[in-house]
Amino acid sequence: MRANFLPYRLLIGTTFFVAAHAVQVKADTFSEALPVPQSQPIGEASSSSDMTEEKSFDEGPNDPLEPFNRLIFAINDVVDLVILHPIAEIYRAVVPDLARNGVTNVLDNLFAPVVFVNHVLQGEPERATATLVRFLMNSTFGLVGLVDVASDMDYPRYDTDFNQTLTAWGVDTGPYLVLPLVGPSSFRGGVGFVGDYFADPLNLYLNNPHHRKYYYWLTVRYGLDMVNRREKLIETIENLRNGSLDMYVTMRSIYFQRQAYMAEKLKSANTPEAAKEEQKSNNS
Repeated sequence: MRANFLPYRLLIGTTFFVAAHAVQVKADTFSEALPVPQSQPIGEASSSSDMTEEKSFDEGPNDPLEPFNRLIFAINDVVDLVILHPIAEIYRAVVPDLARNGVTNVLDNLFAPVVFVNHVLQGEPERATATLVRFLMNSTFGLVGLVDVASDMDYPRYDTDFNQTLTAWGVDTGPYLVLPLVGPSSFRGGVGFVGDYFADPLNLYLNNPHHRKYYYWLTVRYGLDMVNRREKLIETIENLRNGSLDMYVTMRSIYFQRQAYMAEKLKSANTPEAAKEEQKSNNS
């Protein structure tokens, strides 16, 4: 029993890592939504107007576990410098840009069922329908998602997850939490990772005892997703490291501001114009 449970635990840990990279530092979309004043070093505290989450910077960030979080952050940073960053550089050098775009499309398409479920839970029928149509079209005419044919037919991609679903339900972000190999998160974010894992039909299918011989495909999927996302963030993370007085504070600030930004997006009207703008942000 214990031997059967161990791979399951390892898979959940890997899923946490990948999910966190999807939410944590998709920093190429932060610059538009959360610009950093040019006159202010990145590591310094932002003004209270930059922060609309439950706690403002004037009151101090919601980080009661800071000593523990800093320790885990330091370990994660070493792992990134020694392992992830070099692999991402090799991936960029070896795999052509067109092929990397295809990989991104396939991985996004695999996550579409999770996005669909979360849109349903958020009470967004139009976005749920668009996501379902995208999944069916890209899985067939788009060669299992390799080509994003749905976007060309005016079915934009919407990004969401269970963390945002909890936000829509009014669940508080909770204290800041840095998880091993995962990075910046929160109590709500941690629950969100678990929810997304169990909402993924591929995870459930391959964890079925009758399908365990295909179990390694999950490792391939999450490993490739991790490297692919890290490659997109090479310059962003490097700039943060070079420009931050305190990288820990910078990442914490980005995380909470990102959560506030996504909460505002959930409140915004569901218009075609907003959808197209969101798609541009997601594909950047």
